[in-house]
Amino acid sequence: MSNSSVLAVGINISVVDKHLIQKKLGLKSIRLDFASIKDIIFTIIDGDIDVEIKGKVLKNYDHVWIQSGWKTNQLAYLLHLFLKSQKISHNRTSTQSTKLSDIFSLASKDILVPNTFFHNGLKIDNGNVEDIGKICKLPCIYKNVFGSLGTDVFLINRQEDIKQTIRDNKKYNRYLFQEYIPNDFDYRVVIANGKSSSVCKRTRVSDKYRNNVALGAKEEFINVQDVSSDILDLAIKAAKVLKLNWAGVDIVTDKGTGQNYVLEVNRRPGLTGKSSEILAAYKYIIELVGR
Repeated sequence: MSNSSVLAVGINISVVDKHLIQKKLGLKSIRLDFASIKDIIFTIIDGDIDVEIKGKVLKNYDHVWIQSGWKTNQLAYLLHLFLKSQKISHNRTSTQSTKLSDIFSLASKDILVPNTFFHNGLKIDNGNVEDIGKICKLPCIYKNVFGSLGTDVFLINRQEDIKQTIRDNKKYNRYLFQEYIPNDFDYRVVIANGKSSSVCKRTRVSDKYRNNVALGAKEEFINVQDVSSDILDLAIKAAKVLKLNWAGVDIVTDKGTGQNYVLEVNRRPGLTGKSSEILAAYKYIIELVGR
């Protein structure tokens, strides 16, 4: 038998037990290494995706064996997506989609998203802080993977404020850092059955960096025909990548460079009464029934 290597990720046993397992296997031809799922670091830098596990080089293993619990399913799924993209043999334990896995999927299909850093550990060291500053630049956004309506989103202006912001919120492993795209407004494009059915321009009024209507942003519904085809095509492509027939795609344009970014794809976009969003919803239902 030729020599082979296996990386076991998320195996919740002691170091002593790990050594016992290796000894009982009695197979000198197999190297079994262990890693914590909490040591996963996920980055997107100018569209290039990378997933690292501290001290391990994933491509050096013949197989990655993943185990996850309820609180780590999102990371197990993210690891699966990355290993699949790199054609590294592994088992699949979860299919839990989150903002993080959406970002991965979009970036993997060349859809521009803000530079991103995610670390699943309970502690963040100086090396992490430096990486966040380099990758996400400053100011940057710190947000909850499971948040909605603009809640649990923070703007960090100085590198020395990164650790303090984390401590103040005490939810280390459910947050990610992203580059802040300078803007005055963003677009919510509703996609129904592969078509742009409604566009809302959202302009913040009192908030300094969030364009969420729930936080007081002004809504302006625009005729789809009057919106740039670049915006509409980007929204349609994002929904298609995530295999969504109904979605609200949030797009922001960098006011300095003019570059469009997808911020988020919502599976349950809020609908404003007496707006084009309601009309889009009715059309979507009619098309479903008519099939």
